[in-house]
Amino acid sequence: MLPVLLQALLLALSGFFSVGSITLVLLLLLSESGWQNGLGYALGYFSAYTVIGVAAIILGYRGSDSGQSEPGLAVPVLLTLLGVLLLWLGFRNWRKPEEENPQPPRFFAIVDSITPPKAFAFGALVTVMNVKNLALYLSALSVIMISDLPLAAKLTLVPPVALTFCLLVLAPVLIYLAVQRRATALLTRFKHALEARSRPIGIWAPLIFGLIFILRGASILV
Repeated sequence: MLPVLLQALLLALSGFFSVGSITLVLLLLLSESGWQNGLGYALGYFSAYTVIGVAAIILGYRGSDSGQSEPGLAVPVLLTLLGVLLLWLGFRNWRKPEEENPQPPRFFAIVDSITPPKAFAFGALVTVMNVKNLALYLSALSVIMISDLPLAAKLTLVPPVALTFCLLVLAPVLIYLAVQRRATALLTRFKHALEARSRPIGIWAPLIFGLIFILRGASILV
């Protein structure tokens, strides 16, 4: 069980490069409603990925139970294709000229008017809208899906994988709640550092995880 968990957690680290979601939770924390909106968004984000993970594990288990025990080819092919896609994405980001004054995404304009329940719903919605992140998350879960563990054991591994994938979205909220007096300055510096490094992250993260996914897919086929 531990080797399966460690492999899944390694792939779940790809969630650390969800720059858009991390920046958005920082903006929510720095808005007028502060931690309420940030907490709502982070909980919606984590809850949705947990539910998606549980559903994926159950559906995969039922599929193998009903005689469709051929994930051996589908999963490595999916991992390899995703790896190639990530390599292409990293190469495309490298070729793209650097913007001198990059504009923030349009949905950042809603930050000041959003409420905690809407932030929760928005966090959950982002998990479905961001197809790239969803594919990365399901790739991490694929390690659990193709394992020989019983269903109950597989389901217990979903929360730590979801937590790892969402960790850098949850972390700013925990920092804000732990050190509220210094939180604004700390999170502002974190936001500026993230923005300053968004280009190298956009180049190197897809390249690194693209190679990991390709190697993982090849190891399953061998």
